[in-house]
Amino acid sequence: MSKIISIKVFILLILFNEFAISEEFSVRKDFNKVLNGFYKSEIYKCNYIDKSWSIGFEAHPYGLVKNDGAFKSILVFEHKNLIGTLWPNIGEISLERGVRKYNIWKKNVIDEYQLINTSHLSDQNSGDLVIDSNLVTGYKTYFDKKSLKINVMSWITDFYSCEEINSSNFARKKLLDIFVNQEDYVKKDFSYRERNPNLFGNKIELLPN
Repeated sequence: MSKIISIKVFILLILFNEFAISEEFSVRKDFNKVLNGFYKSEIYKCNYIDKSWSIGFEAHPYGLVKNDGAFKSILVFEHKNLIGTLWPNIGEISLERGVRKYNIWKKNVIDEYQLINTSHLSDQNSGDLVIDSNLVTGYKTYFDKKSLKINVMSWITDFYSCEEINSSNFARKKLLDIFVNQEDYVKKDFSYRERNPNLFGNKIELLPN
C-alpha cells in the first residue's frame, strides 16, 4: 500500500514540476505549449553558406545560385516533431506569404519538415496554432542539426551550416518574444531597411560549375 502511495506522490510531483516550470509566452494555448517546448530544447544557429538551389522564376536562373536576399543566419528551435525557424537579425524579414520573422514546420519524414500556416499578427489578434490541418504545400525544410535547407520562397531553397549554441534563460525568452510579438519587430525591421537600403540585396547569381 505504501509503495502505491509513493508512486502516486511521485507522479504528482512530476506533474506539479511540469506545471511550475511552464512559462506563459502567449495567450494562445497550443502556441504557448510549443513555445514552452522551444524554451526547454536546444537552439541551433545556422549560417548561410552562399549556396541555394533555384528552380527558376521569371528572370532568375535555374540551378545552384548565390542568393543575396537569403537570411544571413537563422535560429532553429526543436520541440517533438516540430521546428521553429527564426530570423533574428534586424532588417531581415520574409516578404513571401506575408511579412514575418518566423515559420513553424512539422516533420513529414526523417529530416524533412512541411510548413504550418501561422498568423503573423500580434498575439491578441492571431488565431491559435493548428498543426495537423494547416499545412502549406510547396514549402519544405530539411534539418539534421548540422545543416538546414529551407524553402522560405517556393522556388528557391537556401543552404545553411548549423551548430548548437548556448543561451541563457533570459536570452531564450527574448528570442521567443519575437515569435509572439513579431508585428512589433517587423515594424522596427521595416524602419531599419528604409534607413539602410544598401544593406539588403536581392541579386541571384548562377554559381560556376
